[in-house]
Amino acid sequence: MNTEKNISVTLKQSNENDNDAVLSLSSLVTQIKKYFMIWVVISAIAAMFISGLSLLFKTNVSDNKITALVNFSYNGIQSGLAPDGTTLDVNKIKSPSVIETALSSLDMSLNNVESIRRNIFINGVIPNDAMDKISLYQSVYSKGGSSALTAVESLLNIGYYPTYYVITLDYSQTGFDLTTSKQVLDRILRSYQKYFFTTYGYNEALGNSVVAVDYKDYDYPVAIDVFNSMLTNLNDYLSRISSENSDFRSNVTGYSFQELITKIDTLKSADIDSLSSYIFINNVTSNKKLLLTFYKYQVEKIESELKIYQSELDSITNSIDNYEKDNWLIFGEGAEQAGTNYSQASEKYDNLIRQKVEKQKVVSRSKQQISYYNDRIDALNQNNTVSTDDNIKYVEEHLASISSRITELIDIVNKTSDEFYETVTFAHAYNILVPATGAEPTVVTKELLIPILIGEVVIFIIYVVIAFTKALIIDYNALKLKRKRETDVEDDQKELIE
Repeated sequence: MNTEKNISVTLKQSNENDNDAVLSLSSLVTQIKKYFMIWVVISAIAAMFISGLSLLFKTNVSDNKITALVNFSYNGIQSGLAPDGTTLDVNKIKSPSVIETALSSLDMSLNNVESIRRNIFINGVIPNDAMDKISLYQSVYSKGGSSALTAVESLLNIGYYPTYYVITLDYSQTGFDLTTSKQVLDRILRSYQKYFFTTYGYNEALGNSVVAVDYKDYDYPVAIDVFNSMLTNLNDYLSRISSENSDFRSNVTGYSFQELITKIDTLKSADIDSLSSYIFINNVTSNKKLLLTFYKYQVEKIESELKIYQSELDSITNSIDNYEKDNWLIFGEGAEQAGTNYSQASEKYDNLIRQKVEKQKVVSRSKQQISYYNDRIDALNQNNTVSTDDNIKYVEEHLASISSRITELIDIVNKTSDEFYETVTFAHAYNILVPATGAEPTVVTKELLIPILIGEVVIFIIYVVIAFTKALIIDYNALKLKRKRETDVEDDQKELIE
């Protein structure tokens, strides 16, 4: 049986291979799907990494600082002086004692005193008049010329003393947060206010020094002198502060200064003078001979001092007599063209007058004391009366009563003057104009969107390139295999034909 085989041979020209596709769309889509999840994961990780890296390079548009504004307002501050005439040291605001008081009132550890002190900065605000002068001289200097040197010298000679101060606390070095730092700085400024009043206004030192004198350490007549001296000091003190405001009346004690002066005068005239007379009439003394020696010594000492006081008074009087007052020549118009001379006393002249008045008081008081002690000496020499136990008992009881009343009076004077200094004299001497202010530090990171977009674009391009390359390789290998097979088929066909 003859079997017929029909063999179909297809001859392809060599240029047909040029029309074969090297990369198919289906392969590209397959590779894109294959690496899609990997691309998503890597993109997410890259976005988080870029964001974290940006946070490492964050910048602060505000710092960890709080500020407050204080003001001093009293006579002398324009010259940089404290109320007592000494140089004002504003750095006392951050002194350890002031900071310790503030922290203690807040029940905070004192271990932070030094870190707070180191990070408080005090800067004075230049007064407007000084700033105007500086601006004027700077303008002249900038123009150059012969006046430039004069302007520089004038700039160097400008002296000013701030009355406003900016207090800054950098709390980043203290370990405090914003709220705590504000509380600490406000309390420091209030603690300094108490320090200021205590240092320059209160009269506790006067009261304490007077109370510290114990009359029992002296003979009875000398004890009377001690009381008189104490009351004289109080009287002088009250007269001085009463001259500042004679209408003041304390809400705490209910007394005015003049009423307190009257109480002192009454105590001296009605009680002390009466007891003094009793002591000398009855010759009440623990040691008459020693008392006479004491009085004679006092007379010699005061007479020696009086010579000095009198010499100083004569010198001041002579200076006043020879002092030339400032003359002003005022020219008029028309019939008044001849001009008129006026003399005006200067501050120095007024100061000389004040010195003379004070020195005259000292001289007058010294003369009175000499006369007083001489009278005592004469009385002791002429009186040979021997005091009895009843006399001594009477004197001791009255001395104790007077001492108690003086102590009570000193306490009233202290309370009254303290209130006066705090509410009148120094009511506006130190002011906290602006309490501690500040905001939480504002942290700004670099722009995140642009670096993230750039990163994501780069990753996407890499992802597409990988997918494209992978698809290209696969299709190229498939095409290469296909061509090899076609070549093998063609070779087989040629062999069959031959």
